[in-house]
Amino acid sequence: MNYWVVGATHSETDVSKDFLDKGIWYDGYAEDGDDRNRGTLEEVNIGDILLMKSSSTKGANHSMTFTKLKGVGKVVSKDDYHSFKMKWLDIKELPLDFDGISYRKTIEYAREDEMLKFAEQIHEKENQNMTINLLKYKHQIILQGPPGTGKTRLAKLIANELIKPNLVGNPMDIINNFFSNFDATNEQGKLKRENQEKLLNDFQQNFSIDNLKYLSLDDYCAGKGDRNNFCWWIETGLKSLGKYSPGSARSYLIYWSKEDEDYRKHGKLVKDIDSDEEAIKKIADMLSQVVKNKKPDVALEYFGDSFLLKILNSYFPSDFFPINGRGSLDNALKLFGIDAHNTDKFEKNKKLNDLFNAKKKEYKSDVTSFEFMRFLFDNFNLKSGENIDANKTVVTKGEKELIQFHPTYSYEDFVRGIVAETTDKGNISYSVENKILAEFAQKAKDNPNGNYVLIIDEINRANLSSVLGELIYAMEYRNEPVTTVYEYEGEREITLTKNLFIIGTMNTADRSVGHIDYALRRRFAFVDVLPDENVIQNATAKYLFNEIKTLFTNEFLSPDFKAKDVMIGHSYFLVKDEEELKIKLEFEIKPILREYLKDGIFLETSNKKIETLNV
Repeated sequence: MNYWVVGATHSETDVSKDFLDKGIWYDGYAEDGDDRNRGTLEEVNIGDILLMKSSSTKGANHSMTFTKLKGVGKVVSKDDYHSFKMKWLDIKELPLDFDGISYRKTIEYAREDEMLKFAEQIHEKENQNMTINLLKYKHQIILQGPPGTGKTRLAKLIANELIKPNLVGNPMDIINNFFSNFDATNEQGKLKRENQEKLLNDFQQNFSIDNLKYLSLDDYCAGKGDRNNFCWWIETGLKSLGKYSPGSARSYLIYWSKEDEDYRKHGKLVKDIDSDEEAIKKIADMLSQVVKNKKPDVALEYFGDSFLLKILNSYFPSDFFPINGRGSLDNALKLFGIDAHNTDKFEKNKKLNDLFNAKKKEYKSDVTSFEFMRFLFDNFNLKSGENIDANKTVVTKGEKELIQFHPTYSYEDFVRGIVAETTDKGNISYSVENKILAEFAQKAKDNPNGNYVLIIDEINRANLSSVLGELIYAMEYRNEPVTTVYEYEGEREITLTKNLFIIGTMNTADRSVGHIDYALRRRFAFVDVLPDENVIQNATAKYLFNEIKTLFTNEFLSPDFKAKDVMIGHSYFLVKDEEELKIKLEFEIKPILREYLKDGIFLETSNKKIETLNV
């Protein structure tokens, strides 16, 4: 690809606007039958960049030469040797003067000057934006190319652009819009509401208020693996109606320990009671009083407030809002402009429930508190809180993470796996742990307005089908939960949301690693990142680049390989002086070229040329 500086006149008339509007460029002389520029025009190739300009003078006595840049675009096709179809870029800075720079010919190569640097930056930004748009559409891409073309650098640039702070809007406008447009007749919404009502009914029938005080150990305790005890329902069974995270089973005061094959008791309410039956009776009596009185009262001295709030909401969803975490309550109230840091959880919860009911009344809406809770979590970062600026606008920011695959990388390293831990008694216990993808997916789910970018360097060095497992489906069907091999915190599902993006990098010269099968290829978009001579500034380095480029022709290259897959990239030639170039040639460039010869990428005829390379 070359950069050309071209004029924009025809019969002494400025036709630059016509060129930009119609997406064309032609040589005015040739258009009138004058072939003076034919030789140069025939050197222009599809994909080359044109810098459309006019040159003149300005200042006192016209003492300063300058060039006015009017357009930068790519040659899309050639209708004739002198007439091109163009894709002119939309550049708000243009027209732009470059003082001290003069181009007097109708067409000539761009020189190493500030105007060329500007055009190169614009072109790089345009390519970057095209790749970002592709990533937003596909959600996962692979940047592929030979070594040294800047694939990882480009991945980081794209990630940094995507995770920049983003203005979401005024939270109250977003909330009001939800209430105003809520449609209770939506079939999908009706089905969800029916499922929610069924869950609550099943729970309340299994653990009726009148029978709470008769809870047995089996009725109450988690730990045995069954899915119908009181604690399982509170933590997992009713999770879709508001999440409660106990931290550990100790929060329930009594639970079944698989390690001890016995019940364990914690907390001052029951820890000194020898009889497990007496302990559960005490717990059942206290929880029964909480529910009957609809107040936590003395129970707060023994149980966590989130646990008690979750229980009360599960019995009285009209009186208690389905959010029980301190941070989430604070951050939800913050959206309404209320600072409630100094109040207890029950006051925060009541305030949020009152606000919900006021909005419901204002808009005459029949939305449920569960539906509004889901809306808040789906549209705002309640976990760590939204940053709301002085204009009362939500400003959100994402996050990026970079990992590198290797041949032994597995599903258990990337998604979820079993880890062994030593207990207090010296025994080995096993538990499931979320790995990088599951953790990152949860972050993206918690912050729906931020973009999350996972960069996987050398993505093809691992067995991708094995590493991704069932997540191959989730990559294509975003926001749909998939069931994983391992259960984590009571559930097996993982969801890849639409604000989670994956960028892989792949070295096309490395045939020693696993290939990517067709099913996986369909989930990714592939972007070529190839050697670019134009970014090499040092003249000697550029000469060496072109000298080495001749090795990747039919004379020296094995017919089993394509030059675009193996030609070493421009990063090998980015140096500050010739001394650095000599070091790179001897210790980076020649070794990889010799390795190419050894691996059969080069023919034996290349050996002499490789060894005689010098600076």
